[in-house]
Amino acid sequence: MVTSGADWGIYVVDSGQGLHFKLLFSAAKKIGLVQPEQRLSHVGFGVVLGEDRKKFKTRSGDTVKLIDLLDEGLHRAEKKIQDKEEIKKEKGGSGLLTAEEIIACRDAVTYGCIKFADLSCTRTNDYVFSFDKMLDDKGKTAVYLLYALTRIRSIARNAGKSREELLVHAKQNPLNLEHEAELRLAKMLLRFSEVIEEITETLQPHTLCNYLYDISTVFTYFYDNCYCIQKDRETGKIVTIHMDRLLLCEATAQVMEKCFDLLGIKTVSRM
Repeated sequence: MVTSGADWGIYVVDSGQGLHFKLLFSAAKKIGLVQPEQRLSHVGFGVVLGEDRKKFKTRSGDTVKLIDLLDEGLHRAEKKIQDKEEIKKEKGGSGLLTAEEIIACRDAVTYGCIKFADLSCTRTNDYVFSFDKMLDDKGKTAVYLLYALTRIRSIARNAGKSREELLVHAKQNPLNLEHEAELRLAKMLLRFSEVIEEITETLQPHTLCNYLYDISTVFTYFYDNCYCIQKDRETGKIVTIHMDRLLLCEATAQVMEKCFDLLGIKTVSRM
């Protein structure tokens, strides 16, 4: 704080060191190392537990290494993806991923699910580490949210509209929202800056995880009630494209992508 002249010093160390940092901060202020206008914060966090609700260790009692967790996650995620690809083949082989897409998807799911599980809990609380829950494609998990994002992106793709075309339309035409589900989604997206400001003050990243899940939930309600694309039932050809709704899809995708970026989670175009 003295040499850098920083306005705010944030120390991310487990909650067990809370008293240490409380005394350290107090002493630094009393001897003048930290000025009254400078801010010091200890960002404490809880302990990772095994499914037996005891401190997370290997069967031999050793500390679990992160590299071993990641390797196990990669193995499980790839198997789950391959199983889904087999189901696609049984249904005719439509939408199969390439070998490169499978690897990209595996990495995004593995690293994303571990990061999201860690960040989605109130950081001062202990949490149970479970790959089965992390890799579940239902509920508040990175897998579910990454799937949701790829589905949102596929809507405009199915309509044959690029992101550039949507942006041009948005600049040239006012956005017309009438349905209650459209307004509900738009209001949710407008909360983004409010959520970021809250996290900046509280240093609680789980708030952003909750917001990301809320967006996905509200978008599902919107999609179930508002047609973005209408097709002829007999020919399957597109007869109507609702551009305002496609723009809402684009805005939703952009906000979700920014949330993922802030959480340090990579996204993929297809899953």
